[in-house]
Amino acid sequence: MISQLFCYIYNSMIGISDVLRANIEGNPFLEFGLHHGLFNLTQLARYLKPFVESRAMKEVQPAALTMALSRLQRDAQAVTPQARRYVIDRVTIHSGLCTATYPRQPDIHGVLNGLYGRIHRDGGYCSLSQGQHEVTIILDRSRMPELEKRIPRRPVFRHDHLAAIGVQFDPRYARIPGMLYMLLQRVALQNVNLIEITSTFTEIHLFIAEDDTRAIFDLLFQSFLAKGDKPGDNKTRSPALRA
Repeated sequence: MISQLFCYIYNSMIGISDVLRANIEGNPFLEFGLHHGLFNLTQLARYLKPFVESRAMKEVQPAALTMALSRLQRDAQAVTPQARRYVIDRVTIHSGLCTATYPRQPDIHGVLNGLYGRIHRDGGYCSLSQGQHEVTIILDRSRMPELEKRIPRRPVFRHDHLAAIGVQFDPRYARIPGMLYMLLQRVALQNVNLIEITSTFTEIHLFIAEDDTRAIFDLLFQSFLAKGDKPGDNKTRSPALRA
């Protein structure tokens, strides 16, 4: 009886804002919408009302929920990273690529490693990445017959019309939360399929269908371009000037 009374008193002391924050934190959809002011807060309050009442163990008026959401939205927008705070040093585009994914087996891995070395000695494009169970190679489409000859088995996945967009940024951003989130968030909003992603300390490479190249390049150029930079300068390469 005492423990039940304690639980009731404890829950009655929980503020609406605290309950809302607990429901919102960790929910990417709600966090994103509040960050960017995408919600009708009155409708959102009605949607969240049963969840809040269940957690707070008391009835809550929609108007009070709407006011609390408004305050949370102001707080969220105040700390939301803006794209213009970040500057991309260089954008490079390489089209005419293809990718193939195979099971991670010693014989296949050995062939891919050998091919990777030969392509780089020839000055070609090649990227090799591996997980626990699979290994993926991305290479110039002209080298695909050589890959098929050396590994005759059918790959787990294959895409023959791929482009790579490489993004290079200042090393300081590697220690600041938000850069990659902001970049990938904007790409996702374009409804573009990210077929592969690779990264290093100051670079990230997005592999997409060739048909989506212009849309993503324009997005990055408009969102993250340094002031005064123009297409085709020595920092940002347009698709017409790709390496």
